[in-house]
Amino acid sequence: MDEKLALLITVFVLSLVFGSHSLLYGDFLTYALITIIASIAVIPHELAHRWSARKMGCYSRYVLSPFGLLLTLITAIPFIPFKIIMPGFTLVTPRTYDPYYLKRVMGITSYMGPLTNILFSVASLALLTVFLKIGYLNPLLYVFLLLSTRLNAWVAFFNLLPVPPLDGSKIITWNTPLWIATFLLAIGLYIVSTFLL
Repeated sequence: MDEKLALLITVFVLSLVFGSHSLLYGDFLTYALITIIASIAVIPHELAHRWSARKMGCYSRYVLSPFGLLLTLITAIPFIPFKIIMPGFTLVTPRTYDPYYLKRVMGITSYMGPLTNILFSVASLALLTVFLKIGYLNPLLYVFLLLSTRLNAWVAFFNLLPVPPLDGSKIITWNTPLWIATFLLAIGLYIVSTFLL
Protein backbone atom coordinates (compact mmCIF):
# COMPACT_ATOMS: atom_id res chain seq x y z
CA MET A 1 0.00 0.00 0.00
CA ASP A 2 1.15 3.55 -0.74
CA GLU A 3 2.65 5.22 2.34
CA LYS A 4 0.56 8.39 1.98
CA LEU A 5 -2.65 6.35 1.79
CA ALA A 6 -1.59 4.38 4.90
CA LEU A 7 -1.06 7.64 6.79
CA LEU A 8 -4.44 9.00 5.66
CA ILE A 9 -6.19 5.80 6.83
CA THR A 10 -4.36 6.09 10.14
CA VAL A 11 -5.53 9.69 10.64
CA PHE A 12 -9.13 8.74 9.81
CA VAL A 13 -9.11 5.81 12.23
CA LEU A 14 -7.61 7.91 15.02
CA SER A 15 -10.18 10.64 14.39
CA LEU A 16 -12.82 7.97 15.10
CA VAL A 17 -10.99 6.72 18.20
CA PHE A 18 -10.83 10.16 19.78
CA GLY A 19 -13.84 11.76 18.09
CA SER A 20 -16.54 9.06 18.07
CA HIS A 21 -18.10 10.57 21.20
CA SER A 22 -18.41 13.93 19.42
CA LEU A 23 -19.91 12.27 16.34
CA LEU A 24 -22.41 10.43 18.52
CA TYR A 25 -23.72 13.73 19.88
CA GLY A 26 -23.54 15.57 16.56
CA ASP A 27 -20.69 17.85 17.61
CA PHE A 28 -19.07 17.99 14.18
CA LEU A 29 -16.91 21.01 14.97
CA THR A 30 -15.16 19.18 17.81
CA TYR A 31 -14.82 16.12 15.56
CA ALA A 32 -13.16 18.25 12.87
CA LEU A 33 -10.78 19.71 15.47
CA ILE A 34 -9.92 16.23 16.72
CA THR A 35 -9.22 15.08 13.16
CA ILE A 36 -6.79 17.98 12.64
CA ILE A 37 -5.11 17.33 16.00
CA ALA A 38 -4.92 13.57 15.29
CA SER A 39 -3.10 14.45 12.06
CA ILE A 40 -0.68 16.67 13.99
CA ALA A 41 -0.15 13.97 16.62
CA VAL A 42 0.35 11.00 14.29
CA ILE A 43 1.92 12.10 11.02
CA PRO A 44 4.90 14.02 12.51
CA HIS A 45 5.36 11.16 15.02
CA GLU A 46 5.71 8.57 12.27
CA LEU A 47 7.73 10.85 9.99
CA ALA A 48 10.13 11.52 12.89
CA HIS A 49 10.71 7.76 13.17
CA ARG A 50 11.28 7.54 9.44
CA TRP A 51 13.51 10.65 9.23
CA SER A 52 15.79 9.54 12.05
CA ALA A 53 16.02 6.00 10.65
CA ARG A 54 16.97 7.26 7.22
CA LYS A 55 19.51 9.68 8.73
CA MET A 56 21.13 6.64 10.35
CA GLY A 57 21.34 4.84 7.01
CA CYS A 58 18.32 2.55 7.39
CA TYR A 59 15.50 1.75 5.02
CA SER A 60 12.27 3.06 6.53
CA ARG A 61 8.62 3.60 5.62
CA TYR A 62 5.22 3.68 7.34
CA VAL A 63 2.97 0.61 6.96
CA LEU A 64 -0.42 -0.38 8.31
CA SER A 65 -0.80 -3.28 10.73
CA PRO A 66 -4.05 -5.24 10.09
CA PHE A 67 -4.23 -6.57 13.67
CA GLY A 68 -3.27 -3.21 15.19
CA LEU A 69 -5.76 -1.43 12.96
CA LEU A 70 -8.53 -3.75 14.14
CA LEU A 71 -7.66 -3.20 17.82
CA THR A 72 -7.58 0.55 17.27
CA LEU A 73 -10.98 0.49 15.56
CA ILE A 74 -12.51 -1.50 18.42
CA THR A 75 -11.52 1.23 20.87
CA ALA A 76 -13.21 3.79 18.60
CA ILE A 77 -16.50 2.57 20.10
CA PRO A 78 -17.77 5.42 22.33
CA PHE A 79 -17.47 4.98 26.10
CA ILE A 80 -14.52 2.56 25.90
CA PRO A 81 -12.19 4.44 28.28
CA PHE A 82 -8.80 3.05 27.25
CA LYS A 83 -7.80 3.90 23.70
CA ILE A 84 -5.35 1.68 21.80
CA ILE A 85 -3.29 3.54 19.21
CA MET A 86 -1.47 1.09 16.97
CA PRO A 87 -2.99 1.14 13.48
CA GLY A 88 0.44 0.96 11.89
CA PHE A 89 4.14 1.33 12.44
CA THR A 90 7.27 2.73 10.83
CA LEU A 91 9.32 -0.10 9.42
CA VAL A 92 13.04 0.32 10.14
CA THR A 93 15.52 -1.98 8.40
CA PRO A 94 19.17 -1.37 9.37
CA ARG A 95 22.04 -2.17 7.04
CA THR A 96 23.89 -4.21 9.64
CA TYR A 97 22.72 -6.44 12.47
CA ASP A 98 25.49 -5.78 14.96
CA PRO A 99 23.65 -6.05 18.34
CA TYR A 100 25.07 -2.81 19.79
CA TYR A 101 24.39 -0.85 16.61
CA LEU A 102 20.89 -2.32 16.28
CA LYS A 103 20.03 -1.45 19.90
CA ARG A 104 21.20 2.15 19.35
CA VAL A 105 19.36 2.55 16.04
CA MET A 106 16.11 1.13 17.44
CA GLY A 107 16.43 3.22 20.60
CA ILE A 108 17.01 6.51 18.80
CA THR A 109 14.45 5.99 16.04
CA SER A 110 11.84 4.84 18.58
CA TYR A 111 12.51 7.84 20.82
CA MET A 112 12.01 10.43 18.08
CA GLY A 113 8.29 9.66 17.71
CA PRO A 114 7.18 10.23 21.32
CA LEU A 115 9.62 13.16 21.59
CA THR A 116 7.75 14.84 18.72
CA ASN A 117 4.46 14.42 20.61
CA ILE A 118 6.01 15.78 23.81
CA LEU A 119 7.21 18.87 21.92
CA PHE A 120 3.77 19.47 20.38
CA SER A 121 2.10 18.96 23.77
CA VAL A 122 4.47 21.36 25.54
CA ALA A 123 4.11 23.97 22.77
CA SER A 124 0.30 23.73 22.93
CA LEU A 125 0.32 24.02 26.72
CA ALA A 126 2.70 27.00 26.59
CA LEU A 127 0.51 28.82 24.07
CA LEU A 128 -2.58 28.03 26.10
CA THR A 129 -0.93 29.42 29.25
CA VAL A 130 0.21 32.60 27.48
CA PHE A 131 -3.23 33.27 26.01
CA LEU A 132 -4.89 32.67 29.38
CA LYS A 133 -2.43 35.04 31.08
CA ILE A 134 -3.08 37.89 28.64
CA GLY A 135 -6.82 37.22 28.68
CA TYR A 136 -7.14 36.59 24.95
CA LEU A 137 -8.49 33.20 24.11
CA ASN A 138 -11.60 32.44 22.10
CA PRO A 139 -13.43 29.17 22.88
CA LEU A 140 -12.39 27.45 19.62
CA LEU A 141 -8.69 28.21 20.14
CA TYR A 142 -8.95 27.11 23.78
CA VAL A 143 -10.45 23.73 22.81
CA PHE A 144 -7.88 23.26 20.03
CA LEU A 145 -4.87 23.93 22.27
CA LEU A 146 -6.32 21.89 25.14
CA LEU A 147 -7.03 18.89 22.92
CA SER A 148 -3.62 19.22 21.27
CA THR A 149 -1.94 19.18 24.69
CA ARG A 150 -3.96 16.19 25.82
CA LEU A 151 -3.92 14.09 22.65
CA ASN A 152 -0.21 14.53 22.02
CA ALA A 153 0.52 13.66 25.67
CA TRP A 154 -1.65 10.54 25.37
CA VAL A 155 0.01 9.41 22.12
CA ALA A 156 3.43 9.90 23.74
CA PHE A 157 2.35 8.06 26.92
CA PHE A 158 0.85 5.12 25.03
CA ASN A 159 3.86 4.73 22.75
CA LEU A 160 6.24 4.95 25.71
CA LEU A 161 4.66 1.98 27.47
CA PRO A 162 7.49 -0.59 27.81
CA VAL A 163 5.53 -3.31 26.04
CA PRO A 164 6.65 -4.77 22.69
CA PRO A 165 6.19 -3.68 19.95
CA LEU A 166 5.63 -0.16 21.32
CA ASP A 167 8.42 2.44 21.26
CA GLY A 168 8.92 2.30 25.01
CA SER A 169 10.14 -1.32 24.87
CA LYS A 170 13.03 -0.30 22.60
CA ILE A 171 13.83 2.98 24.36
CA ILE A 172 14.00 1.43 27.84
CA THR A 173 16.59 -1.14 26.76
CA TRP A 174 18.65 1.55 25.02
CA ASN A 175 18.52 4.35 27.62
CA THR A 176 16.46 3.67 30.74
CA PRO A 177 16.94 7.10 32.45
CA LEU A 178 15.84 8.89 29.28
CA TRP A 179 12.80 6.61 29.02
CA ILE A 180 11.84 7.30 32.67
CA ALA A 181 12.16 11.08 32.27
CA THR A 182 10.15 11.16 29.04
CA PHE A 183 7.48 8.77 30.33
CA LEU A 184 6.96 10.86 33.49
CA LEU A 185 6.80 14.04 31.39
CA ALA A 186 4.10 12.52 29.17
CA ILE A 187 2.08 11.52 32.24
CA GLY A 188 2.54 14.96 33.77
CA LEU A 189 1.39 16.73 30.61
CA TYR A 190 -1.70 14.54 30.39
CA ILE A 191 -2.60 15.14 34.04
CA VAL A 192 -2.14 18.91 33.67
CA SER A 193 -4.38 18.90 30.59
CA THR A 194 -7.20 17.25 32.56
CA PHE A 195 -7.25 20.18 35.02
CA LEU A 196 -7.58 22.76 32.24
CA LEU A 197 -11.04 21.70 31.05
